[in-house]
Order: sequence, then structure tokens, then C-alpha cells
Amino acid sequence: MSFDGKASPQPGLTFVQSLWAMEDLPWRSERPWTLDEQLARLVEAGYGGFAVDLGASQAPTAADLAAAAQGTGLTATVMAFVPDEGVLTDALKYAATIGAQDLVLCAQHYTLDLDKAAALATRWHGIAAREGVRLELETHRNTMTNDLRFTAALAQRLPEDLELAIDLSHYVVGAEIPSTPTAEIEGHVAALLQRAGSTQGRVASRCQVQLPLHHPASQPWIELAQRWWKDAFVQILRRRALSGSNRDVVFLTELGTAPYAITDAEGVQVSDRWAEAALLREWATEAFTQAITEAQAV
Repeated sequence: MSFDGKASPQPGLTFVQSLWAMEDLPWRSERPWTLDEQLARLVEAGYGGFAVDLGASQAPTAADLAAAAQGTGLTATVMAFVPDEGVLTDALKYAATIGAQDLVLCAQHYTLDLDKAAALATRWHGIAAREGVRLELETHRNTMTNDLRFTAALAQRLPEDLELAIDLSHYVVGAEIPSTPTAEIEGHVAALLQRAGSTQGRVASRCQVQLPLHHPASQPWIELAQRWWKDAFVQILRRRALSGSNRDVVFLTELGTAPYAITDAEGVQVSDRWAEAALLREWATEAFTQAITEAQAV
């Protein structure tokens, strides 16, 4: 049932894995997985799709990725850092080649003028829509959405159908948010989550963007991330219900290779990011189950 009592399918939770997060895997192996092996692992693990970051050092060509993904049943998402419309056009061409209907955009355009920022994001959103691509604006450091407070205000100026790809790890480390955030911080985060279209999985602390999940010292930050993921799911589900959409909610596992991943003195990453991605999926599933109940309590 939808939240208004009318019969309709309930949106589910779909897991998408970043191909950038597949770089240098498997952990402590002498030979990394090939692109074909990466996609095969995603299918075996039950992922619904993959996301390709065009700025990653090992990003495949569109032709190579299209060929490798054929027949896998995985959906495709493009992630791009975009300074201008020429780069946006290139990203949309890449999306067309691999059959991607979603573009997560990090806008490399810097202004303190909220109206100008909103106008630019709206124009780029329209360009993508004309190509049949859903564009989400990502919350990411060193982009137009670098600052939490600016982005919370910007979100109020965006059109209703331009949603945010929420990655709060960037704000936790970028704004040095404590594990028990202030009411002011919580208010800004809540404003962003009200415009959420998807959620990205990574656990940060105020001094490190990607924590090892097995370290006891990471626990307070894990609990904060889990709560915010649940709150994001609640808002997405409510927006889906209001719009009558049963499109699945996307959770992107994006545990990046070094320098995001912490390494030891020998340069070896201290945790198995593939195993940790599975753990993120478990936590996100629990959060989504909780969110369904909360979203219905309107």
C-alpha cells in the first residue's frame, strides 16, 4: 500500500556499487580483478547496478564498459565532475553508450551566489532531462555543494524534481562535525535529506573521510551514519509516496581505494573494502526497514 492508503507497489531498496570502489580489489591480492571480474562479482553478490566515476584513474571507456556489462542485468549510473556544459555533454554521451539513465553530478562551479548556483544546477538538470537522464546533484567537497550551510540553503531554491545524491561523509570530515552533532548541524542535514534522491554509503569522522569499519573507535561515527541513512530513506519514501512513484531507493556503496582508504606504513590498506561494502548493505537494509515504518507515520 502507498502511504495514502491506495494500492501500489512499495519502493524497494536497490544496491549500486561504485566501480571506483572496485579498484585494487581483492584485498591484499597480487592481481586485481579485471573489469569483467568486477561485474561478475557484483552479479554474484546481488547488486542491482554499478556506478562509473568518469574521474577515476581506472575508469573504462564507454565502449569497453558497455561490452562488459552486456547481459549482466546490472543498471548503470554515471558519476561526473562537471565544470562546464562541454564536459556535461561528454558525460551524457558516455551515459548513452552504456545505457545509463542516471547521472550523479559534482558541479565544479564555484559561486557564493545562491541564485546563480540554483540557476546553473537547474539548467544542467534540464539538459540531462532532454537526453532522458535523471540528474542528481551530489553533496561533495570541493564542488558547488562543498559547504553544508550553503548547500542547505541552495536546496530550497532547486526545482522539486532536481534531487540530491546524499553523501554526508564529505560534510562530517569537511566541517569537522562531532559524532554528536549540534542542533544547528542537524537542522541543515535535515534540510538536505528532505531533497534526497539517493544515498551513498561511507562512514567518516571529523578528521577522516573513510573509516575502517572494524575498528572500535569507528563505532560512534557508524551509529551517526546509520541514523542519517535511515532519515534519508524516510524522506525519499515520503517523496516517492507523494509523487506516486514506486521507483526503488538507491544506496550506493562507495568505499574508495587509497587515499580514501587508510593504509599502513607499507602502503597496504588496513581493511577489506569488499567485505565492508557487504556490511554497509546489511546496515542499510536494517535502516530501510526502520524507515518504512517511520515514513508511514505521517
